[in-house]
Amino acid sequence: MPKTSYRFISYLCSITFILFAFLGNVHFWCFYEPFYASEHRTLTLYGKSIPEHIGISEEELDDLTHFTLSYLNDKDASLDRQMTIKGQLREVFTDDEKLHMIDVRNLNLFANKLLVVSGVVFVLTLIYLVVKKYPLAELFGIYKKVLLIVLAIFLLLGAWVFIDFDSFWTNFHHVFFPGNDLWILDLRKDILIMIVPPTFFFHLVSRIFFTFIGSLLLGNFLLYMNRRSSNG
Repeated sequence: MPKTSYRFISYLCSITFILFAFLGNVHFWCFYEPFYASEHRTLTLYGKSIPEHIGISEEELDDLTHFTLSYLNDKDASLDRQMTIKGQLREVFTDDEKLHMIDVRNLNLFANKLLVVSGVVFVLTLIYLVVKKYPLAELFGIYKKVLLIVLAIFLLLGAWVFIDFDSFWTNFHHVFFPGNDLWILDLRKDILIMIVPPTFFFHLVSRIFFTFIGSLLLGNFLLYMNRRSSNG
């Protein structure tokens, strides 16, 4: 096979690994329920704990969180649910909240497919390069080039997140949910935003950022060590 073809496969291997690492970290933190439970017990809204502000117990909030997260991974699920909130039986989510969650679910289901595809392509290209005994030094060099570009982009995004999270989060919604403002919810009335208030999302994005960067650096370290060992 021509050298250019090996280089193309090496770039594809590097890019799909980075995409897989990013989507994997996003999926892990977005669906790691102990993280939600910890946030719900430490964050406050208007001087009250989140369960108290909503008007339900911690156990009921844990159950509601599980119900909501499960919805995002099931294209046939419904968000119709009634609970006793502040002593009154009511529908948990409004029509606008349900419509927004349809958009969120569609985005998540697409990300899940992309996660699987990127993982499969990464593994297949890596196996191919190993079988063909492509020099690890070459793969390491190509991965470093891709890594430097991705790190530069994410460090700029990270600076944006930590300097002005509100601006970052608003623009995120404009990009991924264009044409509607269903994501604009009221912390005093809408249960959905009470479950995941703005501070929660700041903590979520921060964790995704740091673990993703850590994953990329780990990949770089493993390639470097393998290259050293192969060189004797």
